[in-house]
Amino acid sequence: MAANFWTSTHGTNWLLSRQALADCRKIDRQYVNEQDLIKVNIWFAQIITDLGRRLQVRQVIIATAITYFKRFYTKNSFRNTEPNLVAATCMYLACKIEESPQHIKAIITDMKTIMQERGENFTYENQKVAEMEFYLLEELDFNMIVYHPYRSLMTLAQDLGTKNEDVQWAWYVINDSYRTDMCLLYPPHVVAAAALYLRIALRGGAQYGDYSLTSTTSTANDNSVAGVTTRGAKRGAAAAASNNNTNTTANETPKVKDIRLWFAQLNVDLEHISDIVQEIISLYKLWGEEDKQNEKIREILTRLLK
Repeated sequence: MAANFWTSTHGTNWLLSRQALADCRKIDRQYVNEQDLIKVNIWFAQIITDLGRRLQVRQVIIATAITYFKRFYTKNSFRNTEPNLVAATCMYLACKIEESPQHIKAIITDMKTIMQERGENFTYENQKVAEMEFYLLEELDFNMIVYHPYRSLMTLAQDLGTKNEDVQWAWYVINDSYRTDMCLLYPPHVVAAAALYLRIALRGGAQYGDYSLTSTTSTANDNSVAGVTTRGAKRGAAAAASNNNTNTTANETPKVKDIRLWFAQLNVDLEHISDIVQEIISLYKLWGEEDKQNEKIREILTRLLK
């Protein structure tokens, strides 16, 4: 892997503008609107996540697989491809690249189970996935390197002196961010900074001196911000509660008193951080609605896919 993000193929080839990303989706937008496409991306990101969990692979592998899926669909349309096959192949390839290979039969068996749970069939066998792997590699221009926000999060959190529970919460936000287009639009360290920013804003910035981050956050979604709960936070709440008394250490004492100055010195565009935060908030709102409207996504997929 390239030592520097900006000289890697990720930094040079796979950061897109919003306009370029919109242009990639012109075909699909003939059949569904932009909001429906967001729901479709959430749907397939969840399929890949569930597949990774069944295979018991590391979170970084799941993140890499979702990134491959999103990169593939910057050059292809859902309308003219078979996204379930693409999703399975992305996981198969990501496991290889991240040095945790899985047998192709295991990928297919677990994918069939996941789709059956959703009332669908996965009809592809070994040969189809193997053939799709070569096509996927070509469409990705053989650019396999993916930088993720996790390492940047740990570096930033150590510098800031962030509490363990806040780091965990931000980690969950990063996991959830792969349901959005952030991995195609922003460098990973910016996503990591935004995840920390959101957590500190929700706390009111009180633990970092008198300055409150909420005073600089757009007020358009203040009510939504107050109600944000990450999917990972819901799953980890019980574990966090049991560990609260043992996780507090001297290392968790905040090192920074002026959080505004700290973010300014990151040399990161605060408008980008604000955009990411707002997108995360919108994701949770839409994602929560989809929990109650599983039939809606099936209707969207019927219109979108051949």
